[in-house]
Amino acid sequence: MLFTKRAALAALFTLSAAAGFAQSKTLDGIQNMHRSALSPIYAGNEVKGYLMFAHGDKADRKNDNYLLDFYDQDLGKVSNITIQKPANRFTLLNNSFNGSAFAFYFLNSKEGTLEMETYDTSLKKLGSKVIEDLSKADKMVLQGQLQGNTGDAAVMGGAMHLFPVPGQGFVRNSYTGMMKGFALVMYDDNMKPKWRFASDEKSKFYESIGLTEATDKYILAMKMRRDGAMSRQMTSSMVAIDATTGKKVMDMPVETSKTEQLSLSSFTFDASKREFVAVGEYYRLDDKPFVNKSLGFYIKRFNEAGKLVGTKNYGWQKEVMSLMPAEARPSLEDNYVNYTHSIVKGSNGKLYIVAEQFKIVGDGLGIALTVLGGRGASVSKGKVANMFVFELDPEAKLSSVKFYPKNVTNATLPAGTGFMSAGLLGSIMKSQGDFDYQFMQRDDANTQFNVVYINFDKEKGEDAKLYIGNIAFGDNGKYAFDKIDMTTGANYSYLYPAKPGYVMLAGFNKKKSQLGMKLVKLNI
Repeated sequence: MLFTKRAALAALFTLSAAAGFAQSKTLDGIQNMHRSALSPIYAGNEVKGYLMFAHGDKADRKNDNYLLDFYDQDLGKVSNITIQKPANRFTLLNNSFNGSAFAFYFLNSKEGTLEMETYDTSLKKLGSKVIEDLSKADKMVLQGQLQGNTGDAAVMGGAMHLFPVPGQGFVRNSYTGMMKGFALVMYDDNMKPKWRFASDEKSKFYESIGLTEATDKYILAMKMRRDGAMSRQMTSSMVAIDATTGKKVMDMPVETSKTEQLSLSSFTFDASKREFVAVGEYYRLDDKPFVNKSLGFYIKRFNEAGKLVGTKNYGWQKEVMSLMPAEARPSLEDNYVNYTHSIVKGSNGKLYIVAEQFKIVGDGLGIALTVLGGRGASVSKGKVANMFVFELDPEAKLSSVKFYPKNVTNATLPAGTGFMSAGLLGSIMKSQGDFDYQFMQRDDANTQFNVVYINFDKEKGEDAKLYIGNIAFGDNGKYAFDKIDMTTGANYSYLYPAKPGYVMLAGFNKKKSQLGMKLVKLNI
């Protein structure tokens, strides 16, 4: 039986008696709750607390109350403030923390403006900014964002958001023209603009950009390009921007080769080697992803000047198969590909690549709607499957392949996905929340890692239940797996990183106007 993930996440909260928890918190009078309203606060790699932004009870007939609460890592309240805003106008689009300041991004629906506010860790207001000159494309994306479906915006880069940059500030993305181009604006913690980076207005191409990572010096992104407004044929490139100046450091299309076809799924920065790292799968030049099987995965490295300094392929048959568990092989034969979620290096020098399988298949309903003249209907749907951890030794030799099976879940895809590379399609699915992978936790010493995901599972003689899956590994060389049994409960529920050894669950009960938070101990 197949399960729909978005419906499943709405039933994630109540723990079974076996799960146990360190501490819980129940808040009353909460009128609405979205995932982005609660943000983990990090010191280094570890979670040290949470900031929650929620819509509370009305202040009076003309004003709404918004609650801003700061909790420590044990869910003890440290401080809180109440913000009043004119009633029925504001929607929180994004909430982020960059290590020194919290930023909140609102849509003022009555004025048709975007408003940003920042606060320090004592919840003292630092600055604010109102954006009035929204393009038609911005308004279209916002409309879709509020409806939970960005449509073509999902294909061309995603929603409007504020991206945190540690030690620098926040970056706001926007669209120019009718989604022909993009613009990024960097603000400091006080909401003072620092620089602007945008696509070339004279270019014949349609471009968008999705920010993926902020390092000590760079902002990394994936840029997508198509030939025209109606074109579904897209290419992608790796972009690195100097976080201080806004200057483009690198713009490299990795999906080109004279000998093979490359699909890019992840782009990161190795701070120890000061190198950019790209990971994806490779095919024969004339192969088509999801129709023809990939030959394996690759790793490409570039120096800070953008020059290629190393390439290594890991073929399924030559390097991988001898290390791969037998139970993992059928899914590869069934044309599943891997989307890389995380690339991390341990203090032991080993590189760990965490990937999740997915593929696209024909969608009977979408095909029927297209035949009947339905516009914008997708003839494909996605299937999300198992988890992999690939381990490379310090000499980049593949030393271990770990496989964690889970039930298949479905994903709704935008129209035109059949023309995209596997890596680009995976990026769109990730932006839509279609993967089961939730996050990776690691300690400050980079000696212990925990990969957390969700999964439907069926024990013998029982109905399928929702679990949290936890894969633990690190410098001791051992891999361990833990699953926590979940049952139905709240209307909307979300899973967050927590202090070492725990995860945090938040569940919103709309009928009771109540939010519950629990720290759940991992058993390994």
